[in-house]
Amino acid sequence: MRVPDVSQPHRYVHRKPRRPTHLPHRLTPPPERPGPPDLSVFLYAGMVLALILVILAIPYVIGYLFEIVF
Repeated sequence: MRVPDVSQPHRYVHRKPRRPTHLPHRLTPPPERPGPPDLSVFLYAGMVLALILVILAIPYVIGYLFEIVF
């Protein structure tokens, strides 16, 4: 087994990607990809969870401030 020479950095050479030889050659273009999914539901769910967290934290923050001030 031969060990590669790593004493000097070598330049990266980009090679064009090739189709694996065990697959048949494609004669038709690939099918059109579907668009990205709509993730706005997760955005709204995150905003609702953040709002609930803030509402639950307000009494604790007020109690903590009263404890410090008085």
